[in-house]
Amino acid sequence: MVLILRKCNKDGSSSRGFFYGQTGDIVTAPIWDPLPECGKGLHGLKQGNGDWALLEGDDWLVIEADDGDIVDIDDDKCKFRTGKIVYRGDKEGLHQYASVMATDSLSAYEWALRLGDLEIMIDRVTESEDAFFWARHIGDKDIMIDRVINSEWAFNWAKHLGNKEIMIDRVTKSQWAYCWAKDIGDKEIMIDRVTESKWAYRWAKDIGNKEIMKDLITDSVHAYYWARDIGDRDIMIDRVTESYWAYEWAKEIGDREIMRGRIIDPYYIEKFNKLPS
Repeated sequence: MVLILRKCNKDGSSSRGFFYGQTGDIVTAPIWDPLPECGKGLHGLKQGNGDWALLEGDDWLVIEADDGDIVDIDDDKCKFRTGKIVYRGDKEGLHQYASVMATDSLSAYEWALRLGDLEIMIDRVTESEDAFFWARHIGDKDIMIDRVINSEWAFNWAKHLGNKEIMIDRVTKSQWAYCWAKDIGDKEIMIDRVTESKWAYRWAKDIGNKEIMKDLITDSVHAYYWARDIGDRDIMIDRVTESYWAYEWAKEIGDREIMRGRIIDPYYIEKFNKLPS
């Protein structure tokens, strides 16, 4: 048997107009289709795992269903044909289910934030994002700090919680190296970690170091943006090879005869031919 978590309004209704009963009642979908898509079934979070933003209403429900009557729709929710309500009430009554529900990292964080049971949920939080939000909104910073290894959340930890000297070596992705340099500092450390065109362009535009970042621009879109916003038209022009960006270059910057041969998509050839002289 599987437990499904959801909520209902005080009168027992759902947002779709289905009425749930009381503890002990059997609920059955009026229409059932086992296809893994929304509708034609009753919905909830399997074992309390999924998107907690979908839990709307006043009363909490725990419904027990056979695994064969449950279909996973996506990582956010499931639907089921029939089940027995084993609990309906306020959040205090959910503590009895904490040991077997909310077993994935995000759901454990949501359970702890909304319902409590921190001592049960804390070891289930393993993802960087969830560890960051636990530390920020619940506490246990000294426990969660070692679980933040992803660049994005290492940056966010340093920006919002501190521990810059610990987090700085965990930032390895271009986007977050750029964000660190822009919002925190350490430009001389972060500059070598920017390797992607988009963030090289943003670094040159917002921070500087144009001569270093220029050689990292390799795709059409950021070659166009660089020429338009920063300059170096003679350098960037050969890096624009895609029809759309060749058309945009011809329209906004010029060099129409050069760009004409790079536009191979019929749609943009037609648009190019309609450009005013």
